[in-house]
Amino acid sequence: RTGQNLAETILKPSNVNSSSFGKIASFAVDGVVYAQPLYVSNLTIAGGTHNVVFVATENDSVYAFDADAPNAIVYWQRTFIDVTDSIIPVPTEDVGSTIFPQIGITGTPVIDLKNQVMYFVVYTKENGQYFHRLHAVDITTGQDRNGGVVLIQGSVPGTSTWNSDQNGNIVFDSKYQLQRPGLLLSNGVVYVAFGSHGDNPPYHGWVFAYDAATLHQLGIWNT
Repeated sequence: RTGQNLAETILKPSNVNSSSFGKIASFAVDGVVYAQPLYVSNLTIAGGTHNVVFVATENDSVYAFDADAPNAIVYWQRTFIDVTDSIIPVPTEDVGSTIFPQIGITGTPVIDLKNQVMYFVVYTKENGQYFHRLHAVDITTGQDRNGGVVLIQGSVPGTSTWNSDQNGNIVFDSKYQLQRPGLLLSNGVVYVAFGSHGDNPPYHGWVFAYDAATLHQLGIWNT
């Protein structure tokens, strides 16, 4: 998971220097970017073969940009908010986060290159309630794949000062959890981890596991 490229064929000391290496272009997006942009080379998309950069924002949007075009060619864009239905990113002041001015998609998505599917978590406030949802989309179209979306929820046996029910369980509470770590895809399973908003209680550490092909929940771990 280091991201290290052990088979570099383009970058070398002779071309990575102040005179020839640097900013290529600027792409406009609708919110702050905390998730790491992801790059896929030689992707068959929009009737051709292109290098593509995928960018997710705190305004709950995802973009697919041509990585080589200086004038921001967008192959597809999706937004997961709907202001008319009171579905919005979570305002910072609601949760005391260190992310400003709102929280949407924060954890870096993960791409299954073989099946051309990207997974990411969308955080929303909907009519006063808070939700995290795991999405799966086709990287060539942005359309839903593998079940499309699942609400992240669950509980584990135990007791705690925070988030305990009356039946001996600790319950996941989306409002107080920040999905900051990058998602992991391993052996057909997508792992999603949560921490706190700026150490503001009540919160727990959580890890959820989902079948990548169906988005069926396989397991939950709580710290």
